[in-house]
Amino acid sequence: MPFFALAANRSGGWKLTLSRKVAYRSLSLFAILGYLVTMIAVAQLLRAFGGTIASGAQVLLVLGMSLAALILLPSDRFRAWFKVKATKHFFQHRYDYRAEWIRFTETIGRPGDGTAPFHERVIKAAADISDSPAGLLLAPTENGRLQLQARFNWPTADVPAQACTAGTIGYFQSTGRIVELDALRSGQDTLTDRRAIPDWVVMESNAWAIVPLVHFDRLAGLVVLSRPLIERQLDWEDLDLLRLVGRQLASYLAEARSQEALREADQFDEFNRRMAFVMHDIKNLVSQLSLVASNAERHADNPEFRADMIATLQNSVGKMNTLIRRLTGYARSTGDGIRAIDAERIVRSVIADKAQRHKVVASSAPRMALMADPAQLEQVLGHLIQNAIDASGPDSPVFVSLSREGLTGVIEIVDHGSGMSAEFVRGKLFKPFISSKADGFGIGAYEARLLVEAMQGRIEVESREGEGSRFAVYLPLATRIENDEVGNNAPHLAAKVS
Repeated sequence: MPFFALAANRSGGWKLTLSRKVAYRSLSLFAILGYLVTMIAVAQLLRAFGGTIASGAQVLLVLGMSLAALILLPSDRFRAWFKVKATKHFFQHRYDYRAEWIRFTETIGRPGDGTAPFHERVIKAAADISDSPAGLLLAPTENGRLQLQARFNWPTADVPAQACTAGTIGYFQSTGRIVELDALRSGQDTLTDRRAIPDWVVMESNAWAIVPLVHFDRLAGLVVLSRPLIERQLDWEDLDLLRLVGRQLASYLAEARSQEALREADQFDEFNRRMAFVMHDIKNLVSQLSLVASNAERHADNPEFRADMIATLQNSVGKMNTLIRRLTGYARSTGDGIRAIDAERIVRSVIADKAQRHKVVASSAPRMALMADPAQLEQVLGHLIQNAIDASGPDSPVFVSLSREGLTGVIEIVDHGSGMSAEFVRGKLFKPFISSKADGFGIGAYEARLLVEAMQGRIEVESREGEGSRFAVYLPLATRIENDEVGNNAPHLAAKVS
């Protein structure tokens, strides 16, 4: 204090600036000293005027005030309230921008074994600005929708598979507006387009603000922040800092996606190199069979040649079957083009093939015409039903059903097998070269989604570990079925129960 006094009275004046940490700790020290002085003063008054009960009253006072201090001081809510009050009355600005930027950089830029995953750090970096204890990150998918990417301390938030409305991405992409949800709920916010805000966010009472992450006029994600421990409204400092942090986080997300795309490109390049060896094996087999065919014209009557030819053919067939098994997960059909098809016929055909090795149960359904490529749809259903069979036990059947939902047809494949974790479904199921099976290539689900999206459809997944999985293929309905797709004697799907 003497040094501060000398500095303040120096001729010409010195500008003294206390750091917020020193200010908070000094105020905390004075508050504790004031609390102790008050307790001692009241205890002395009780001793002076309390009469016969003075000693007991003093003990109760000291115990009560000590207990109150032990409850208040460790409380996060009390510390947050104290910080807000000190900032409001002792500082010109709400934030120490240097400290905030250092904390932001430390949070987002320090990966390691002891840190949270990248997408959780993105949420935390934004939540720390407003002292929000939790948050959600919604990221755009390839089909132009938003889905839950990560959670931070918010396991109870009920986020649907499609986490946005038709106008959500376009609205936040064009405006970059930070939405304070309490003002929107009360009707005070008249500038925000209510149609762009998903209903589940408004219904979630703990949701406090939506921060868009915009990178070069493209929405990289939305961060939904939970309520801070001390209720308050966003002011201009909050909005400016959150907007700046949102742009920086958007650039980090864009960089991460670029690195992921490069990594996938490298994986496909490696796959192409491996395919070169496979094609070499196929070429050798073709040469071998061509030699057998050419010699058969001259030596067909020779018993030894016939025996050798049969052995060669058996050996070649075995090698080709091995190659087919290796390539089945990677095959891409050129397809017959998108047209109106009989969905029941396609499903019945796939079930007939798969039911030879595992029990597949098909439920009855109305005749349904879908707009799809029949070869590609058969390939998709083959992937999904085979995955369900692989995940199920020998005595656990796979269930297949057809239904209508608005202007779309739905083909559901349900199993009660091992299931998948929410993290695997969200981040790895539809990624190439990632599989939950020990001998899987990780291409089937990735290829199935690409094929369905090429047919203007989508795939939705629900799964729980130890309980099973549900895959639903959504495709647009057609007005009619082509004549060659349906025969008069085609059996109904319900009749195909294996």
